[in-house]
Amino acid sequence: MTNAAKCCHIASMKTVTRNISLSEDLANFAVQEAEEGGYGNVSAYFADLIRQRRQAQIDADVKFLAEAINDARPGPEPVEKIVSACKEARRKMRKENWGEK
Repeated sequence: MTNAAKCCHIASMKTVTRNISLSEDLANFAVQEAEEGGYGNVSAYFADLIRQRRQAQIDADVKFLAEAINDARPGPEPVEKIVSACKEARRKMRKENWGEK
């Protein structure tokens, strides 16, 4: 997606305002990056940085889950054992709370 398309996409979403404090050096850098990157303003530049960071976190989570799936032992889940444990826990709760057997 081009930066112009991203800006149009952003404009269609509800936005909130957040204020940040930057040193003069960082503020100048942000303005320069926004101008050179074709962003409409510094806000659009920061929004894109945050989106990129969020996507990197999503990608890392997906990679972690994919590796966890690959490392999981094969075979069916012990459904019967889980159901049995749930039923036993319910019986115990009823007995403790209401004196049922």
